[in-house]
Amino acid sequence: MKNLLDISKHTPCEHHMSDLRISFKYQTIEGNETFKNENKEFNHLIFMLEGEAIVSYNEFDNIPVKTGEFFLIPKQADLSVKTLVPCEVVLFTFNSFKNICDKLAFQVYWTIASRTEYQFAPLAIRYALNDFLYLLLRYLRNGLNCALMNEIKLQELFLVLRRFYSKEELANLFYPLLGKSLDFKDQVMQHYLSVNSVDELARKIGMSRTNFDIKFKNEFDSPPLQWILKQKAKHVRFSMSEPGNTLSDIMRKYNFNSPTHLNRFCKQQFGCTPSELMKKLNPQK
Repeated sequence: MKNLLDISKHTPCEHHMSDLRISFKYQTIEGNETFKNENKEFNHLIFMLEGEAIVSYNEFDNIPVKTGEFFLIPKQADLSVKTLVPCEVVLFTFNSFKNICDKLAFQVYWTIASRTEYQFAPLAIRYALNDFLYLLLRYLRNGLNCALMNEIKLQELFLVLRRFYSKEELANLFYPLLGKSLDFKDQVMQHYLSVNSVDELARKIGMSRTNFDIKFKNEFDSPPLQWILKQKAKHVRFSMSEPGNTLSDIMRKYNFNSPTHLNRFCKQQFGCTPSELMKKLNPQK
């Protein structure tokens, strides 16, 4: 099992950003391999230069990706990629949007995304983006991967995307990152899996519970606890669909304190018991 999205393996130079918040990486992968997203603190754009793979991401199962396509995996996402043949990919890892032009563009995308339903689907790598990746690949293969280069190529990448892709395409691609308040949503996505209560999440973000509840409802159109339970259900479902996981593994990973607790959660969220859900997701067992 490989962790393709591990940016800690980048070779640093004296000019590298210490936290590696922006990173480009070229990777070759053998066929018939599986890798997961162990680095959930960051967003990832994955460009398939050569190859074919099957991607399962959160509630989206077995989506084919082939040569000349790319897709986004957001923070905290569950991901499993199964390569069907040897693959070559470029990974772009980033944390959040600091550039005011990017933020303004993403606010426009949100007005489009808010009227549609998200569908995970790879986009084609068009000629200008292909040229961008070709030159980037030359840099990476020759060891040019410092912070300055990453910052410049980040700005160039988003200029290319905005010029050669429609607002509708980009709204769907970046849908998981979009919101009325990009910074607030980013902070929620950064922390919601690591807290045990809504009060703790509000403290992490530095807000009173009252103000947090109001802002959260405005952003997510849902009370915080209800939203967190829904997100937790997505993670539980994904883990149950993964071969080799047991109910004990699920309980440990998601802090269920007893089989009764897990059973009650599954009945509330899925309308069935944990064993029934696991059997449904893994009919070959």
